[in-house]
Amino acid sequence: MNICALIPSYDHYRELPRIIEYLRTLQLAVFIIDDGSGTTAARAMADQHDPERGIHVLRLAQNSGKGGAVIAGMRAAVAQGYTHAVQIDADGQHDLEQLPALLEQARQQPRALISGRPCFDAGVPVMRRYGRWLTNVMVWCETLSLRIRDSMCGFRCYPLADCLMLADSEPLGSRMDFDTDIMVRLFWRGVTTVHLPVAVRYPPGNPSNFRLWRDNVRITRMHLRLLTGMLYRLPRFIRDRGWQAPTRASSHWARLQERGTARGLQLLLAAYRYGGRRTCLALLMPAVIYFYLSGREQRRASQAYLTRVAHLNGQPPPGRWQSLRHFFSFANAAVDKVAAWCGAIKTDQVRLVDGSHTLFKQIDHSQAVLLLVPHFGNIECIRAIANRARNFQVNVLIHRNNARLFNHALEQLAPDSQIKLIEVNDIGPDTALLLQEKIAAGEWIVIAADRVAIGARERSVTVNFLGSPAEFPQGPIILAHVLQCPVYMVAAWREGDLFQVAWQQLAERVELPRADREAAIQHYMNDYARWLEPLVLAQPLQWFNFYDFWADFHSAKEAGMTTDER
Repeated sequence: MNICALIPSYDHYRELPRIIEYLRTLQLAVFIIDDGSGTTAARAMADQHDPERGIHVLRLAQNSGKGGAVIAGMRAAVAQGYTHAVQIDADGQHDLEQLPALLEQARQQPRALISGRPCFDAGVPVMRRYGRWLTNVMVWCETLSLRIRDSMCGFRCYPLADCLMLADSEPLGSRMDFDTDIMVRLFWRGVTTVHLPVAVRYPPGNPSNFRLWRDNVRITRMHLRLLTGMLYRLPRFIRDRGWQAPTRASSHWARLQERGTARGLQLLLAAYRYGGRRTCLALLMPAVIYFYLSGREQRRASQAYLTRVAHLNGQPPPGRWQSLRHFFSFANAAVDKVAAWCGAIKTDQVRLVDGSHTLFKQIDHSQAVLLLVPHFGNIECIRAIANRARNFQVNVLIHRNNARLFNHALEQLAPDSQIKLIEVNDIGPDTALLLQEKIAAGEWIVIAADRVAIGARERSVTVNFLGSPAEFPQGPIILAHVLQCPVYMVAAWREGDLFQVAWQQLAERVELPRADREAAIQHYMNDYARWLEPLVLAQPLQWFNFYDFWADFHSAKEAGMTTDER
């Protein structure tokens, strides 16, 4: 792997000596592409030419745009044996201290496009920030993915062979549309995009080469081409480069590839804040269709589950349209989740099944509780329930590795949110102590009780659910016993503009006698499953387990294993 630096420049030269000096400290050869600059800038760049020090200045007689300059520089670099090139803007916008991290990432992933994700200072124009956000939204539509976090940053490391192969086979934008165009088209070809944060500033005295009307028209045309290209490539994209479906139909839910990310949630939070519910749904719809088409295992699991429910309800088997509606229902719930976290769901939108005032007659306003919830509807509207009487923190336990990113998104875009996500892979002594402190402070704790965590098969119980044996976790019941607080079963779902909430006490205190501990856990989980089942039968599209919920039990049974052996 042999890396050099490319600096395309049109009339920018003041920051070049500083940039070159830093690049040489990293022992990078430097290719400066003078894109038909005026006399003063051209002379200043020509003065930097020093091949013995690894500094090469290539002058283009006519201005060909940023894209034309970069491609010319790539060809010159390949001719001298370089395999990768770091592109750096000549106006000094980028924090060069981030370059070693960029190079290290490139060495670890030589087939990837490593790109900066800008962190702007206060000097960035508002319209430029808005235009950047709009372009990123378009890119997410053009790639049906959220992997490209920023497509306009000129601080990146290219694999040159892939870039020149692309340039020789497809027309690329040659000016301000280049950075986005090449990134999307490389993504279509399977080149992974990796982002690193980089500080971006706007130095005084460096004029922008961006021409408001001309370049915006050019970028708009580029997006139209890319959207058309995505539609044309969609069948092959799904077949060859879609999410990799696991080979076993009974893959554990935690091993399935996530169909979204914490950063995707951050996007939805921003979209909801500035555009509302309809904007969020508009952003999600293309992704939902893509996930439905490419998620073979999730699609099959949804269809099998809906078929099971239809049989129990005495209805005909559902068609594929019903499964797609199941995916759309999940997207709607995701938007409702964002609305709840942003505080947009008001108390007058929430209806408790047993009456709006019954709940807090049962629960003292200072009482901490543990809530057992399913992956059903939108339990996040519990915040609105809590705010009916007081303000306090709701702690949600999640079995994922992105709690930090979720919390960061909430802090940035919903600073008043009273939701706190706590990552738990296993409830050990440290976690139990933390949760006991929160209970002592009068806070609520929420934990899902309808999925067995990976690696916890031996800590599950077999419960009859929707007509067949299925595995339910022991962990929530054990946690309830440790915390010694009231335990409630809660589910919420949207009906029109309102949210219905089912709320029932499981126990004032969960007791697990040492002599009969397993039987007691079984008893509590049987009660939980009996409470959940009629809700799922009544609202089947609101239960979001997109994997074979019953497969683990049947796989173990076929292997001749007992519940205890599992």
